[in-house]
Amino acid sequence: MTDSIGPTGAQPLSRQRYATFLAFCLLAAIVLEDPLAIGGARPDFVLIALTYGALAWQAQAGALLGFALGLFRDALVLSHFGLHALGMTVLGYGLGKSRETLYLTTRGVDLALIAGAKLVLDVLILGAAASGTWEAFETRFFWESPLSAAYTALVGVLCKRLLLGR
Repeated sequence: MTDSIGPTGAQPLSRQRYATFLAFCLLAAIVLEDPLAIGGARPDFVLIALTYGALAWQAQAGALLGFALGLFRDALVLSHFGLHALGMTVLGYGLGKSRETLYLTTRGVDLALIAGAKLVLDVLILGAAASGTWEAFETRFFWESPLSAAYTALVGVLCKRLLLGR
């Protein structure tokens, strides 16, 4: 068993560093998300942890990580229980698969992946929460989601740079 994770050819991410990063993200999800909110937009630290874990571990492990982190998020939110677990499982698998086809590992690609994942997750969550009412979905998605996706992406790249050192 190796003490690093990640695809061959990429700079490996040690398990200890990712465990520290994951612990920080989970703690930040509990403590920092509300104080860091700007209007209705807030960074999604759980999605940040999922993105970097799925990119390092590939598709199947990303899906398992997504399911576990989705249950964690569902336990925090307690509305539409299981919806985050479903969405993050799909995102974990998709992000893990995307790393197999993407050869770039720049901050710009990370920004795009985190922002895109946040938008996809918001479509699923807000779509289910709207219960068929277009106005409720439209108000939250078009006014909060783009800012929230950009905010999450910037915070994610910053956290990776500070905690993972790359």
